[in-house]
Amino acid sequence: MIIVIEGSDQAGKKTQSELLAQTLKARKIRTKIFSFPDYTTPLGKEIDNFLHGKRKFPPQVIHCLLAANRWEKLQEIKKAHSENSVLIMNRYYQSNLVYGVVNNLNLKWLQNLDEGLPKADLVIVLDVSQKESFSRKRSKRDKFEKDRKFLEQISKTYRKLAKKLDWKLVDASRTKEDVHQSIMEILSKKIAKL
Repeated sequence: MIIVIEGSDQAGKKTQSELLAQTLKARKIRTKIFSFPDYTTPLGKEIDNFLHGKRKFPPQVIHCLLAANRWEKLQEIKKAHSENSVLIMNRYYQSNLVYGVVNNLNLKWLQNLDEGLPKADLVIVLDVSQKESFSRKRSKRDKFEKDRKFLEQISKTYRKLAKKLDWKLVDASRTKEDVHQSIMEILSKKIAKL
């Protein structure tokens, strides 16, 4: 099973991915986490340079790079998928759809960039207000994180695509324990249907 934890900046994706992995491992379920973008790869370094103003790319190019960053990890994802019951993705191709749509790119075109990657079985979007997101950020912000208006569009687009593509929304403005509890309830319902 592939579970994706999505959401805008500082929604708690890393925290919730780790809590979910700990809970599953405590239940003897083999689990591995992947985080995207993966800045350790050659393309990941280019993405990092773009996000911190060291490189310029048109929207089409950066969204192709973000997709290619996932393709760079394909063999690793497949291997982990065969060895683990659950893969947790701290962001996956869904964020490329959301950010791409906000950058005025075609949804179908964006979806085609990741056609062939292992599909998500469950997508959970951590929904948090931009005010909350900004109050949580302590370190330096990247190109996307600095623009409040852009981030408001990101949140709206996550909600819109969640409805359209059957992603589950979780109110992430609550305590991390409450958010984790909601994620576990969604996961239990999903497993019950399998």
